[in-house]
Amino acid sequence: MILYATVLAAIIALYVIVRAVLPLKSHPANKLALSVIVAVAAFKFHVLYLIEGHNFFTPDLPAEVVWGGSWLFCAVTAFALLLLAADIVRLPVYLLQRVTGHKPRRRYWRRFNNCMNLLLLLAAMGTAGWGTWCGSKAPEVRTLTIPVASLPAGAAPIRLVQLSDLHADSTKNADFYRDIVQRTNALQPDAVVITGDFADATVQNCGATLAPLSELDTPMGVYAVTGNHDFFWGYAMWRGYLKALGVEFIDNRSVYLSTEYEGGVRKELCLIGSSDPMGRRFGITAEPLSRLAPPAGQKQAPTVLLSHQPRVADEAATHAIDLQLSGHTHGGQFPGLQDLVARLNNGYVYGLYRVGNMQLYVSAGTSLWTPVCLRLGVPAEITVINLVPAEQ
Repeated sequence: MILYATVLAAIIALYVIVRAVLPLKSHPANKLALSVIVAVAAFKFHVLYLIEGHNFFTPDLPAEVVWGGSWLFCAVTAFALLLLAADIVRLPVYLLQRVTGHKPRRRYWRRFNNCMNLLLLLAAMGTAGWGTWCGSKAPEVRTLTIPVASLPAGAAPIRLVQLSDLHADSTKNADFYRDIVQRTNALQPDAVVITGDFADATVQNCGATLAPLSELDTPMGVYAVTGNHDFFWGYAMWRGYLKALGVEFIDNRSVYLSTEYEGGVRKELCLIGSSDPMGRRFGITAEPLSRLAPPAGQKQAPTVLLSHQPRVADEAATHAIDLQLSGHTHGGQFPGLQDLVARLNNGYVYGLYRVGNMQLYVSAGTSLWTPVCLRLGVPAEITVINLVPAEQ
């Protein structure tokens, strides 16, 4: 990942410098200063790492520094992409002018290109600023109603609240998560499920940040699976700490929940936890779903699979599972990246999908990974999922 980040930063910096800085009609010292600014923005991961010295992608620095660095990186990246799009348009125009002999004077052509580049830079900075502000906003509440065939007609609906991708780090504090917990409790869920990626720091540095999770109050409990990020920050310590807060991890196992409410209303649910594939690097192998899912003829209650990454949906749909809940993708975060994220996750990036006889919901995440803290059109969410009987 560090190698990829280095190569990407080099490409972005060189392209912007060659196509936007060097063509400027300015003193060489000014061009050098602008080139340094571009390089710092493109290599922001490396610069912050030099300052902090421990974590390459999630440095333990003040939120203003981390978010400001993310804005600069997103701005220069967006500028490079806009430059590339403009160059694709300008190239045939330039070639046509050369062929027809109507090429404008060099100084006019350069002035036009520089003015166009300035407009593109302002657009990139504004878009990155807006996206960073959207990325910092509190999550919205999104409500879904999902018919489930295994709920008999007349059965009471089951309300789940899904949280995902909490990504605790130095840029967030306990108040941020306390607000999420209070809003979750106000929704009065039967159970809360958390689909991975709790933190991007150690328990020692960020344990207190997630302490408000102990205030989650549900009749059936709080259940979770680990995400790929969780393995890099002391997997065992985080699991032990979160368990003490009342979060029960169900990786590689299934649990049967049954609660009777006042008035004799009974609700039953089967939760299955799928271990994240990243666990293989740490000696933790995911159990086959064939061993976890109930046999098709023995299902007694709605069956919900928790899997951090949505790509297992194709396999899950071959078993007696009604609904899979996943996160991981952050909804793609913004147009363009969504297509790439979908390709990496078997086409699943955000929202509700029908996969065979199973339904899959991919959350946009309740928080955000701050190295790229930008959202455009895909807000963070607290997801309310009402399981209701399917029409007979």
